[in-house]
This record gives sequence, structure tokens and C-alpha cells, in this order.
Amino acid sequence: MNILWLDLNSSYSHSSLALPAIHAQCDNTHHWDVVRTTINIPVVSIVQEVVDKKPNLIFATAWLFTHEHLLATLSRIKVLLPDCLIVLGGPEFLGNNEKYLRTHTFIDMVFRGEGEENVPKWLDIWDKREYWNTITGACYLDQTNTYQDTGNAKVMNFAKLNSPESSPFFCRDKAFVQFVTARGCFNTCAFCVSGADKPVRFLSMDQVRERLHGYMRMGIKSIRLLDRTFNGQSKRALEMLDLFTEFAGELTFHLEVHPAMLSLEVREKLRNLPNGLLHVEAGIQSLRQDVLTKSRRLGSLEDSLDGLRFLCSLKNMETHADLIAGLPGYTYPMMVEDVYTLASFDAGEIQLELLKLLPGTRMRNEAPGNGLFYAPLPPYEVLKSDSMSMQDLVQARLLSRLLDMYYNASAWRAAFRRLLMNKPGFLESFLEFMTAKELLLQPLSLERRGLLLYEFCNEYAPARLSCISFAWIEAGLPFGKAPAQKLQPILILPDNFTPLWGDTTKEMRFYQIEDRIYGFDRAIHRQRPVFCAKI
Repeated sequence: MNILWLDLNSSYSHSSLALPAIHAQCDNTHHWDVVRTTINIPVVSIVQEVVDKKPNLIFATAWLFTHEHLLATLSRIKVLLPDCLIVLGGPEFLGNNEKYLRTHTFIDMVFRGEGEENVPKWLDIWDKREYWNTITGACYLDQTNTYQDTGNAKVMNFAKLNSPESSPFFCRDKAFVQFVTARGCFNTCAFCVSGADKPVRFLSMDQVRERLHGYMRMGIKSIRLLDRTFNGQSKRALEMLDLFTEFAGELTFHLEVHPAMLSLEVREKLRNLPNGLLHVEAGIQSLRQDVLTKSRRLGSLEDSLDGLRFLCSLKNMETHADLIAGLPGYTYPMMVEDVYTLASFDAGEIQLELLKLLPGTRMRNEAPGNGLFYAPLPPYEVLKSDSMSMQDLVQARLLSRLLDMYYNASAWRAAFRRLLMNKPGFLESFLEFMTAKELLLQPLSLERRGLLLYEFCNEYAPARLSCISFAWIEAGLPFGKAPAQKLQPILILPDNFTPLWGDTTKEMRFYQIEDRIYGFDRAIHRQRPVFCAKI
């Protein structure tokens, strides 16, 4: 049998672990192939590439932001290859799948849960539909059009699986790789598919070390840990941090922590890690205790704020914090106030997302009782909540875009944060300004964003223009534009300067704007200053 995996991702930089994770458990009975593509490639092009390979069976993973493109592609493939079986898996199928299968009749089966153990078993009987009900996780319509559902597949002996990188389909050419050292989550968040995934299962430290050495041999530099809550167990977190330190200078690690669960020992370990070893995402979701309680998230708000404040204070790593619009009890004014609070902590990024009511989650099952209305199709985003109107959620989308364009852009972050902290009502006014110009849903260059911020502050906050000018110059943007027009050349440094960053060179040319002096050396950088001082 010819098996083809349609590896459809949201962007080129992403790659799913599902293919190599499952293929690594299979024998050589069947021939496997893959089509790797993204949602940016036209459907017709993907269809042609798949059909040309003449598969007997197509596997694919349905993700929130690829699902629509995937269905458009597979429905056309089924027309051209009517005898080809199409089987899907992924977190989209953790709920009841009968309606899905009756609606999308070109899908022959979906797997619920973890497939490494059960997909290989199913491949032994793939052509014997009457035996599919012996495979845990199989959801399908049988020969009599009756819905069959064999439950949720779970790999209890997670540590004994063959590693994904032992498969030739493991991607070694991406900017980062995803690594799972633990499955399940100790937390009970009602909006998360892992909220009911118990018990938590782990790889041993020796296994983690061995696989990290393997990544290094492949030339991989960045590891994104997919463990749901890194610090769910302090003892293991300390062991993992010690292990990561062994790879300092060779690998960097991106992981998610629960700020309310930071023990004193873990804090001390984090404080003393090498610079740049970690990039941390702090799951905060809301800065309101009643909202967190309704969401069944463990840990008190007081502990979360204390932990987040600690993480953001660390200079050896960057911490991102997230908020979720549409959670029960979470109003739009609360959310805006929470953005100001996170900015006051100096969070490295503020990620604002709309609540997605994922299949199989408690919050989706309880949506009517919580006053939540959500889209019936992926990505299942909340359309109206008990505390946010449809207009509020539209505003939340626009605010999320504004934060991505300015706060989460390294060139503008410091200036934007200073405006947030020193100009009451700035965020609301600037959002209104950008919304009126209908620019928030358009791609804007770094330069265009700076000009718009300068234009706004020129009228509404002229005393704050200098911070925008400094950011403009330090980003290497053109001298001739408004934010840098006051920049003047000077022949020598004055005596009373205080260096802020960088070093002077013999070939350096100096420019002054207000109380800042910038030094440029084109041999070091063609556009950006390499020295800055204050007078």
C-alpha cells in the first residue's frame, strides 16, 4: 500500500511532529511518502502534487488554522481518487465526531487521541473495515452507516516509544524543532484540550539528554518544548534546568511556565541561568481571580502576579505573557487594564488572543450555560460571551493587532511601553486613531508604523515625541523622515556625556538629537548607530 502524509502547516517554519512520531513506530510493510506544504499554497497545486503520487491512503493532521484549507484540498482529492482512504487525526477530534463524519463524507475515519500505538495496529487491518472497531481511538461510519466510536487512545508507556527523529520524515531543516518531554497536564483549565489529560507521563532525564545531543548533531539550535506546564513539578523542573545548562551556548529553549507555581528553588535556578538560554511564555490568561476561577485554572491570582513580576524582572531571559479575550466574566475594560498592568511589569511581549472553544474541552461542552457563543467551524473562536459583546470582541482583535505591531515589535517596544506608562488613556486613543485610518488589518512596514505613531503623538502627546525619535534612529530608519529631522551632525563628543551602550571607534561619525548622541560606523553597520550616549 502507498501511504501519503499530507503535512499541511500554517507556515514554512512550522512542521508537525505527528508524521515522524507515528512513522517511527511502524514497520516497513507499506511505502510512505509525504507532501509538505502550507496554507499559502493554492489548493489546486497541492491537489495535483498529491494525486500525481497515486496514494491508497492519505493521513493528515487537522489544526485550527489549517483545517479549512485541509478540507478544501482533501475534498478535491477524493473526487480524483475516489478509492483512496482519507484518515485524519489531531486535537480537532477530541469531542464527538459523528456530525463531522456525516458532514464531510470524503473523510473515511478520524483518530481520537494519541496515535503512535494504534495507527500501526490499524494499518494491519486497514482493508478490513469490519475490524476497525478493535482499534482504540477509531471514529468512523460502518458499512450500515452507523457511527462507531472506540474511545480515546492514550499512550501510557510514552517513554518506550521510538523517538520522532528516528524517522526519516523528521524535519531537520527548520529554524526550530518541537520536543515533547511530558504528555498531559496537572492543571484543569476548562479551555484547554490538556485540561483532562491525566496522568502526566514523562521521559527520563537520560532520554532527554540523549535526544538533545541528537539535535545538536543535526545542527539544530532552537528547541520548543511542547510540555503543557514546564514547572508542574518543581523537582523535575530543577532537573530539566540543570540539563539545559549543559547545552548553554549550543541550544536555546522555548518553554511555558505557570507563574503561580514557581517555587523558591526554581526561581533561584532561573535567576542564575546563562543569558539567552531560555525564552519563557507565562500562562496568565487574565489578571482577574473570578475569571480564572470560572476557567478552572489552578493557582491564585496573587501568586500568578508575583511569579509574573519575578519572571519579567529577569535580565537573562525574555518572558512573554498572554491574555485570552472572551473568557467567562472577562470584560473589555478589564482586559485593557490588564494590558497596562502587563506593560508595567515590562513583559517582553503581550500576546492577546481570542478564546477558541476546542472540541472535547469542558468550556465548549458548557458553553450554553456560560453564555458563550462560538463559531461552529475552525478555529471555533468565541463570537460573544457573557461579558463581551460582538463589538467588544472585534475591538479585542484590533487591540491584539495593535500590540503585535508596536509592543511586540522590538524596534518600537520601549517607546510604546513608555507611552503606555506615562500617558493615561494612550492605548485607547491610539487604537481609535489607527482604527479610524483602517490600517490595523493591513501589513505595515516598520517605517510606516513609526510614522503613524509619530503623527499621533505630534497631535496628542507632543511631549513624548523624543522617545519615538530615539527608537526611529536606533532602528536604522531614514534620517530624512519626520522622526529624525532634528538629528544634527557634531564633530566631536562633548565632555559631559554618559555612555548608554556601544563603544566609540576612530571612524565614527556623531549626531545629536535633544540629549542623545549617536555614533555611526558604516564598517560595523550600514544604517544603525553602534554607540549611544546621553548628555
